[in-house]
Amino acid sequence: MTEPKTISELMKLVMEESKKSNINNAIIYLNKAIEIKPNDASFYISRGTFRGTENYEDAIEDYTKAIEIEPNSVFAYRLRGDSKSKLGDYQGASDDYTKAIEIFPNKPNKAYLYNYRAESKRKLGDKEGADEDDRKAEKLKNIF
Repeated sequence: MTEPKTISELMKLVMEESKKSNINNAIIYLNKAIEIKPNDASFYISRGTFRGTENYEDAIEDYTKAIEIEPNSVFAYRLRGDSKSKLGDYQGASDDYTKAIEIFPNKPNKAYLYNYRAESKRKLGDKEGADEDDRKAEKLKNIF
């Protein structure tokens, strides 16, 4: 097989490896995509998602890089918050969910961000804040 040379070829291989659960190979192809196009936040987000299956610290590093490139990436903040939460950094997770809430348009699918933040607040012992976030999430869900 010839070495993939374009982003399109690499991303096709990433998808194929992902379908086969070959996470390490998918990461290798994403590394090559990042070499070709180092300022594309989506590659870091994708790699972070794969890396996060085994190493949350590495995933956080990738999501942080994606945020540096694209500071309004709701998805990168949300995923970084998820990784921080899995590491027990509930304050860091709550902060990331808060940032995602701030930059996300007011739509019903924003509700899940409030739910995630509520869970972090509960883990921090902020039951009142968690309950408030749950109410905001329910209100958003009922708008549409």
